[in-house]
Amino acid sequence: MKKTSEEKEAEKEQHLEKLKNKKNKNFYTAIGHAIDGVVCAFKTERNLRIDYIIGLFVLIASLFFDFSKTEFACLCLTIGFVIFAEMINSTVEYVVDLITDKYDDRAKAAKDIAAGGVFVSSLVAIVVSYFLFVDKIYMATNNVLSTILSSKLYVLFTIMFATIILAVILKGMFSKKKDYVVPYPSARVTLAFAMTTYVYLVTKSMFVGGVSFILSIIIAQIKIENEKTRSIYMIFSALLGILLVLIIYQIVLLKPFLIDLL
Repeated sequence: MKKTSEEKEAEKEQHLEKLKNKKNKNFYTAIGHAIDGVVCAFKTERNLRIDYIIGLFVLIASLFFDFSKTEFACLCLTIGFVIFAEMINSTVEYVVDLITDKYDDRAKAAKDIAAGGVFVSSLVAIVVSYFLFVDKIYMATNNVLSTILSSKLYVLFTIMFATIILAVILKGMFSKKKDYVVPYPSARVTLAFAMTTYVYLVTKSMFVGGVSFILSIIIAQIKIENEKTRSIYMIFSALLGILLVLIIYQIVLLKPFLIDLL
């Protein structure tokens, strides 16, 4: 049955009444709606989640450097600028899709311009990060590389190959018949956490270990999102890499004692 004009008018009145109820009645309501928007954007936008992770990583990394108040303020503004641009881009996409579901040059231009804003903000963030971090990271990298290269490299290569071989063996054990591609354990995640553990044991640096750990988490998160893998499998892979390195490292430390014992 077709709706009469009176019924349509009544529906419009109901929609208007709902919109009135959703308006910000006071400051606290406005804050609540703003928080809802931030949470909604985080849940629905993959690129925004990546921006949050990178921003958190950069903020944590900044704690290990001697930044002035001005430098830290520039860093916070840059991170906020990138996240803000990504949220505006998502808003434009939602509005355009809501207005039309057909191809239109103006709709394409609106989306492209919004995406261009994100691109510009990302370039600005890269430039600011370069001037803030380049000298400090250069000095820290030289110290880390000299420490690793002065250690026994055969231990590092043993850990790498042992991690990959163990992951392949376990994949074969857990696979069913010809289906070899199973999500556990992940060789990439296992190797990432193994290298993180080894680097920390060699350098004894909380900064280097923390940075490596965050990068390993990002690798695991990408694996989960791209292949829809359960988080428990990635936790198992991470623990496997950490345990393997600890065992090999203990064997190396106990090598002189074992030789004397034999």
